Order: sequence, then structure tokens, then C-alpha cells
Amino acid sequence: MADTSRLPQIDEKVAFLSDAASYPVEADRVEVLETHMSWVFLVGQRVYKLKKPLARRLFDFTTVDNRYKNCVEEVRLNIRLGGDTYIGVEQLSVEPDGRLVLGKGGVPVDWLVVMRRLPETSMLEAQIESGALEYGRITAAADLLARFYLSAESIQLSGEQYLQRLRDGIRDNYVQLLDYSLPGSRVKPVCDQQMILLEKNAMRLADRATAGRLVEAHGDLRPEHVCLTEPPVVIDCLEFSRDLRIRDPADELSFLAMECEKLGDEKVGRILFEVYGEITEDKPEASLIAFYKAYRASERAKLAIWHLDDDYQERRGPWRQKALDYLTIAFNHGKSFVA
Repeated sequence: MADTSRLPQIDEKVAFLSDAASYPVEADRVEVLETHMSWVFLVGQRVYKLKKPLARRLFDFTTVDNRYKNCVEEVRLNIRLGGDTYIGVEQLSVEPDGRLVLGKGGVPVDWLVVMRRLPETSMLEAQIESGALEYGRITAAADLLARFYLSAESIQLSGEQYLQRLRDGIRDNYVQLLDYSLPGSRVKPVCDQQMILLEKNAMRLADRATAGRLVEAHGDLRPEHVCLTEPPVVIDCLEFSRDLRIRDPADELSFLAMECEKLGDEKVGRILFEVYGEITEDKPEASLIAFYKAYRASERAKLAIWHLDDDYQERRGPWRQKALDYLTIAFNHGKSFVA
């Protein structure tokens, strides 16, 4: 029997998974990436993702069982838009002699999501930054997203419930940004502006909820998660909270459009909404899109400033400036519709 009183720690797991000889696939080397929630290992044509044993307000990955459940959920949800990119979940075990082994028997000590490796140059973020974006591929990705929203089951919320969710979100962004000592002179005008814009659009927003527009969406639709291959795929949905995945498609597309604009491309957003409107016959007003862009930019400011709490090796300096940059974006999207 293995000595379970001395199970391997996260640094031992990372060291094992950083060795190409540990994998059942051919590879000369392993490229190791660290995020605030995971370790990612790029091995030949495969990607292995190991969750960190962390607990935060919205998730608890401190137990092997919870990490397993999250891995299974990540694969299940991402198959919706990622197709065969997501291969499954692999077991990391310790053998009786104490050695770690991947994909075989032994005592499970962790689990990894296994993915097919996508070409980095085909990611939407990389395409925009390189100036090589083919807009026909955006049309194909927009078609994929629109048909996904059209076929998704509606989430039933009353108009007032939906408005309260948005109000609470604006207030939470405000409190969190101030808690991290961002200047109130930058935070308050942005959040006040969004409250005004929300109330101006209250009937439109409420009507979208009562019309059944809300769905269990992707939840984190950023350019680095859209791959413009043939066919296109979308990966890395927000898997740990169903509540945060409940979105208006117009909200989610506005978020993606806003992030593309930040990278320097405004045309992507126009194509997204053109294709979405043609397929779904839903054509949200410009003021509604502006509200969603401002709201999600403020949320991104909050998420950026949260990185100051990260203990992993990453340059912490840029996060405060990134948060301020997103606040500027939020204000600029809202100001055209707030007198």
C-alpha cells in the first residue's frame, strides 16, 4: 500500500509534470505556464491543466474530490463550443513505491483536464495583434456563437430580478475597486454613470429577461479564448459558477467586442452583432450594448486588481494600471449615452 500520510505536494506534482518523460505522448519538452488558478503544461500536441489547491469566494479546490468534480465540469461545459478540443480528464496517481504516475493505476492524488493543443497563431487575440485577422473567420465564429445562444435553454428571471443582479454587480465592482485603494475620483464616476445608464435602459433590460433572452452562456468570452481554425472553436468557459454563466447574449458579445476594441479592432464587434442579429432576429440597441461594455470593463478592472493578491511568480506592477485602463474604457463607453 502507498503511504497516504505523505502524499505529494503541489511543487512535487508540478516538477513531475514538467518532465516530458512523464507523459503518454511524444514530446521533447514541456512548456509550463502558471495562471492564478492552474498550472498548464503544453506537451507536444496536448495540453494538461492542473488545478491549484485554492479556495476563493466562488470556489474551493482544496480537496482532490473537488478538483476532480471541477475538471469533469470543465470538460462537460467546454464541449458545447470547443467540440473535440476537450479530450477528457486524466488521473495523476502515486504508486506503492511513492512514485507519481500519469494515466495509470495507483492512489489518485489529483486530476488534470486534457485538451488538444490549438495553434497559438489562430487565436483571435494573436490574430488582432499580428494584423493578420481574416474577417471571414470572425463571421464563422459569430455564427457558432449565435447558433449556440439560439439553441440554449432560456433561464427564467423576472425583469426586476435581472435588474437587481446588474445593480448588485455594479455595487460589488465599486466596493471591490475601492477596497484595493484605487482612487475614488476614478471609480465613483464610472459606477455612478453605469447606474444612470442602467436606469435609462431599465425597461429594455427587464424586457430581455422576461422575453427569455438569458441563457447559460460561456461566461468568459475573451479574444484569447476564441480560436479561428476551420471550424472555429471557443474554449475556457467560466466553469466554476453557473450563476456567473447566466448572461444575456448581447452582454457576452458586448464583452468580447469591448476586449477586441481594447486590442485595437472595432470591426470584430460589428460583425459579431450583425451575424447574431441575422441568425437570432435579436438586434439590441446601441445604448444597451454601451451599458454592457461599460459594465464588463469595470468588472475586468476588478479582476485585474485582484491579481495583487496572487502569490505566484508574475510581475505585479501592471495590474493596477490595467485596472485604471479598464475604468477609462468603461467611462468612455458610457459617456455617450449619459447626459
